Amino acid sequence: MEASRYPRRRFLSQALTVCALPSLACTSRPTSQRLGVQLAVRGPFPETDLRARAELLSRLGYQGIELGPEYLNQSADQILRQLNGTGISVSAIVGSIKLVDPDPDTRAAAIELDRERLKLAQRLDAMGVIEVPTFGPCRFGQGTDTRLEDGILVEGLKQLAPDVSRTGVKILLEPLTRKETHYMNRQGHGARIIESVGEPGFALLSDFYHMQMEEDDISETLKEFGEYTGYVHMADGEKRIEPGSLPFDYRPGFRELKNHNYSGWLTVESGATDSPEPALARAREYILKQWGEA
Repeated sequence: MEASRYPRRRFLSQALTVCALPSLACTSRPTSQRLGVQLAVRGPFPETDLRARAELLSRLGYQGIELGPEYLNQSADQILRQLNGTGISVSAIVGSIKLVDPDPDTRAAAIELDRERLKLAQRLDAMGVIEVPTFGPCRFGQGTDTRLEDGILVEGLKQLAPDVSRTGVKILLEPLTRKETHYMNRQGHGARIIESVGEPGFALLSDFYHMQMEEDDISETLKEFGEYTGYVHMADGEKRIEPGSLPFDYRPGFRELKNHNYSGWLTVESGATDSPEPALARAREYILKQWGEA
């Protein structure tokens, strides 16, 4: 990918619009299947019991659940038994989160863990393993120059390429805000890494919370890089609360994802303005309305 694809964009703030939410009791509310996407949740949840979480999501009309490390010491059979009969699928699971570590032994262990996570995701029929390359400040002593870390990440991902191909599970690179990591804050950086790997099965996790903080204009970003999007996270504003709570206007970004024929998971990863169940119910209605109008 040419460097000219990464110019500094002028600031264009996302518009906030107030949208009237349909009644939660409305029998004609839109469904994600009819709209060509599926809805999942990473958080918030009122409890840690996996089956209880799945039953809540099923009751609210979601299709999937994203699994963090708190569940991933279990076998696929154990996880599937807890989800059995709920109608809830695993959308994605979290990876090692240590592919860009200064210690070579830690990086090697992270690659091995990701190999195991790819096999676990395959057994769970999850579409992806989420990778945040690193958290926190730079530990390589290189300032703002990311070339060393880029090379380390590309090398690690290339080692995982045969496992990605064998399992059919994508690795999803997630850019975060500068509050959480010094490295990979924008979608364009992730796209550049994917191009450098040059193998199929690697995609971006486009998180609207992080993009609200870091991108000059979300719709322009997704217009340019939405072809790399394999998975979506959503939360409103700097407080990271449930979609529709501000409400933030997702439609310009959704419209660009539709232009790239996106038809994957839309996943809530947020807090709640009140208790989780009504917050997730409102979020579902808001997301489907915004996607339908985009």
